[in-house]
Order: sequence, then C-alpha cells, then structure tokens
Amino acid sequence: MLCYKKSQRLAIIAMALFPTLWGLLALLNNTSGFAGTVQYAVQPMLAMTDTYGNPAQTWRAIESLWVAKVALGLITTVETLAGVLGLIALVKLIRTISAPYADFQRAKAWLIISCTLAVLVWGVGFAVIAGDYFLAWQSKQTLATQIGGLIYAIPCFLTLLLAVAHREEP
Repeated sequence: MLCYKKSQRLAIIAMALFPTLWGLLALLNNTSGFAGTVQYAVQPMLAMTDTYGNPAQTWRAIESLWVAKVALGLITTVETLAGVLGLIALVKLIRTISAPYADFQRAKAWLIISCTLAVLVWGVGFAVIAGDYFLAWQSKQTLATQIGGLIYAIPCFLTLLLAVAHREEP
C-alpha cells in the first residue's frame, strides 16, 4: 500500500514533467524551425505589426532582424535550461523517493530552479513582456502569445508552489 509521504513525493515528481518536457520540447521546436519562428512569430511581435497601430504605443517597436534572432536565442536558452534542470530534478527526485526527507528536499532544489526559469520565460517573458510591452494582447488574429505563455507558466507556477510548500513530518 502506498503511504501518504510517498504519494506526495510522486505528485511532485509527476508535476516536474511540466517544466522538463516543455523546456526540452521547446529546444527541439525552436532549433528545428528557428528561422521560421524568427520570421513569423518573434520579429512581427517585436515590430508590433499586429497591434492597433497607436503611435503613442508603437514607438517601442523593434524591427531589427538580428534583435529578433537574439530574442529567440535567449528564449530558447532559458526554456532549455528549465528543461535540463527539470530533467536533473526528475532523476534526483526519483532516486530519493524513499530516502530521508533531507535528501528529497535537496533534490527539490533543482525543480525549484527549473520552475522559476519556466515561470520567468513563459509568465514574465510571454505573458507580460510580449503581452503588454509589445502589445500582443492587441492581436487582431489571435492571443496565442499571451495565452500560450500563461498555459505554460501556470502549471510550472503550481509545481513551484507545490515543491516549496511540501513538508514532511520527521
């Protein structure tokens, strides 16, 4: 029979799949379609081409192709770090599933860092900076940038909360 302590640990391990898989799949997707993502997603968003066109807001648009490439490179780097650190966390968490609490707690530190990076890139980067600074919320076609960022950030944020709040009786 599964004990309560082990079921809590299994829940944390399962939730660790969010930043891990999304981060690693982002690496695969961003590197396999880098030029297209720059051309069709990042550059138009930075250039604010799909906004209401209010000059009082669009003064901050960035039209440079090299900036779009650097931005996607930075996004890919942070997403990849979230995935790699999440994978390290998964391995360490699985190895310590039956170990003393202090060992499992140390393994969670990798997950906490992974989730923090995930929340920063998808929550702060996509939902806040892309969404509000570059006005992605004004998109006439879709709100995919901001909503997509939140779809990725929220489970990672919940995983972060779970990992930080998790405590065990000695």
